[in-house]
Amino acid sequence: MSTLRFVPPLALALLLAACNAPSGPAGSAAAPDAAVAPASAAAATPSPTQQEEKGMHKECPGATLHLTALPAKDGETTHTRLEIEKDGQRRAIDAPAEMSDYTAVGLACAEDTKGASYFVVQYGELPFGCAFCEWFYLYDADGKQLTHSTPPLRGEADAQSPNNDEYSQLIAKLGITHPEVDYLED
Repeated sequence: MSTLRFVPPLALALLLAACNAPSGPAGSAAAPDAAVAPASAAAATPSPTQQEEKGMHKECPGATLHLTALPAKDGETTHTRLEIEKDGQRRAIDAPAEMSDYTAVGLACAEDTKGASYFVVQYGELPFGCAFCEWFYLYDADGKQLTHSTPPLRGEADAQSPNNDEYSQLIAKLGITHPEVDYLED
């Protein structure tokens, strides 16, 4: 089980800055609980993420996830639409009920020890992120949500952190190493 830690104001400022960092190797999210994922599990090698006009897509074995930035009246994107394309069919994937105040912000591919494919979707806030916006959800290759974050937050006030317990437990059980997440860029 993870322990909660107090984040000093300076560290909080650095975390906020990191949430706003550009994507890529330096801006990638770390595993939510690295101690849970076995070090020997082989990480899936995802294909490069393609940038679309106002979104991105992630091609994984058997399906493609599409993440589209939805236009806002003030010009600042705050919500996204998540869709899966499989066997020539494209359909929307609803956000988890507990993520109603957040939106999908990043995508990754993952593979278990038996070779089954999965998607990892990170939820958070747009356009600027927040100090604790790293919720990870595992989906099967058909787009079925396999994990929840109920309740979404653990702790109180300055000691809040995202609840990724179910995600961490399931990827450990499946032998999946938390993958590098590619983020939606403005």
